[in-house]
Amino acid sequence: MNPFPTSLTIEDIELAAFDSPDSLFHRIIHEIRRPKQSVLSYLNVHVANQAVQDRRLKLLLQDADCVYCDGAGIKLGAKMLGKHIPTRLTAADWFLEMLATLSEAKCSVYILGGMPGVPEKMMDVLREKLPAHSVMGMHHGFILKDKALEAKVIDEINTLKPDLLIVGFGTPLQEYWMDDHKHELDVPAILPLGAVMDYFTGELKRCPDWMGKAGLEWLYRFYAEPRRLFQRYVVGNPWFLSRIAYTAIKDTVFRKRQKPIPTS
Repeated sequence: MNPFPTSLTIEDIELAAFDSPDSLFHRIIHEIRRPKQSVLSYLNVHVANQAVQDRRLKLLLQDADCVYCDGAGIKLGAKMLGKHIPTRLTAADWFLEMLATLSEAKCSVYILGGMPGVPEKMMDVLREKLPAHSVMGMHHGFILKDKALEAKVIDEINTLKPDLLIVGFGTPLQEYWMDDHKHELDVPAILPLGAVMDYFTGELKRCPDWMGKAGLEWLYRFYAEPRRLFQRYVVGNPWFLSRIAYTAIKDTVFRKRQKPIPTS
């Protein structure tokens, strides 16, 4: 376990190459206990593709205190560049384990995200599977078009003063919201986790374990929602890998040009 692993760069975004979920959990705890507020984030192919087109998102990822690999595509991209990421860290694989670790460390949590009704279902899941959790509160994520409700939720978070705020609006809305409101939020650390609660409450189904381990979760999700995810996977995955391949070729050519010519 190493909460401070070697970092590497993919498309100008620095990634911490964690070797296990446990390493990430202890890094989160470290960030919570720092004297300044920390913002963590993740990178997968979909986020990387958006960051290429969205300057603000790119800057937010570059400014984050810690970014980790969420997805087999990023792991493959790193390998193409001659770099190594030990494992992908997809939140749906370890969300409950993370909450258990935070509870053991006496770190409290507030979760903001999901559709209306999802937080209540998530609380039922926690009561059944993790009764000793430290989740202080939850609220659905449909607050962005209701300023009064948004202000009420922010007030609730500040009243409860959780150690970690988890935000699940999807990229880039969650990153924008975190950036817009972090100075109003009395929380030591903020972590975006996308639609993680939707998986645990049955709103979205996970792929079989063997597909996840083989890096094929994207294929299962595309099969389940082909119309919505066509652009993300069928177009997005090859686009990302083509950019990485171009970078790898360019780096190889550059290194060859820089190689000193042997003298006789």
